[in-house]
Amino acid sequence: MKVEIVKYNPEWKSFYLAESGRIKASCGESILTMEHAGSTSVEGLSAKPIIDIYIGTKSLSDADSLIGPLKNLGYEYVKEFEKEMPFRRYFRKDIDGKRKFHIHAVPASHPFRRDDLMFRDYITVNQKAKKDYEDLKYDLAKKEWTENDSYTNAKTAICLKIKEDAFSFFSEQYEKTESLATYLMHSYATEDARKKAKFKLLRQGDLTAIRTDIFPGFSLNRALGLKKIDEKVLNFTEEFFKGKPGKFALQIHPSLLNNEKTELLKSKGYSFANSWVTFYRDSSPVESGGTDLEIKEIGTEFAADFGRILDEIFSFPHEFDDIASSAVGRKEWVTFMAFDRDKIAGSAAVCITGEYAYLAFANVLPEYRRRGIQGELLSRRIDAARERGVKWIFVDTAETSEENPNPSYWNMLRHGFRLFYNRPNYVKVQ
Repeated sequence: MKVEIVKYNPEWKSFYLAESGRIKASCGESILTMEHAGSTSVEGLSAKPIIDIYIGTKSLSDADSLIGPLKNLGYEYVKEFEKEMPFRRYFRKDIDGKRKFHIHAVPASHPFRRDDLMFRDYITVNQKAKKDYEDLKYDLAKKEWTENDSYTNAKTAICLKIKEDAFSFFSEQYEKTESLATYLMHSYATEDARKKAKFKLLRQGDLTAIRTDIFPGFSLNRALGLKKIDEKVLNFTEEFFKGKPGKFALQIHPSLLNNEKTELLKSKGYSFANSWVTFYRDSSPVESGGTDLEIKEIGTEFAADFGRILDEIFSFPHEFDDIASSAVGRKEWVTFMAFDRDKIAGSAAVCITGEYAYLAFANVLPEYRRRGIQGELLSRRIDAARERGVKWIFVDTAETSEENPNPSYWNMLRHGFRLFYNRPNYVKVQ
């Protein structure tokens, strides 16, 4: 048995769009997110002419609920791989005796989805990785295979390597972009605003640290963009926070941590507090259910309102208002506000730094929640970023659990963001 590899076909995207429309019509309530993945989703890449569709659900039981509707659409439910991948529900569909579609249904937050989509994303930005992968596929296509999965297994080594490189690449871009955005969201504050908020800002290389002595929590007292954890780095950051009452945090990429580093942090008085969840996606448009409120891009005329409402929603002291509003109308920031006639209902912004962007400041007043504002603000910011040349968009939010559900977490997944990694916050109390 030989594997058929053919040149990229632009119609593959249309095949996906048509099929995904049928799937949404039949299974929509159980689907959180759906994407075209695999080699046929990468422009210019030769592939087996089979469309891979990745469905993300909220839970595994939601993935199970797809079995009946997908069978009605002509899919075969394949159970044979569930022992090794119990988190996935796998389906395949033939048309006129030839395989046309694969569906991989998994909980949207599962690393399986992240890793495969990240693989796809990375070979769109790294042409060498793309060519190496394509060359291997053509070499393997020359061979006779005795088992169905032998071809796939022969690609395992290169796929794992590309996934590792992809994680490192997007991790680096995420950390650099968020750290720069954090600097840019505070750097325009006036000296008077800084004095009122007892605020300090540090920027060295890719490291950013913020501090305000009027607020004890670490959300306004933290250091990020760290490249390593050692005595020198810890002494440097602690000097910045010296004398600050309350908490401050180091936000640390998980790759920088091991037993030795966690023991070093512990010896310096740091303890693990929680993790913030990181997400990324490309800048392609998102579907929004819309809202009955008006969404407008704003400038400095609404800066004061922006800062006041933001601090109210996040329970920050109003002495911080002028710091929070200082980025509105600046060249790197595009800010949107939701209006109920002449009343402000919420706002959000995006910081644009070349091909990368960071979403921040999203807030909606309690009385206006569940009216589609967050989704529309997300869609408008992604559109604004794409129109300005952005290719990749980053954001973070709090973890979610049954005890402490976080709607923002699911909102990100629903709008096509890939759950990236949980980044630990190590906190020190002074």
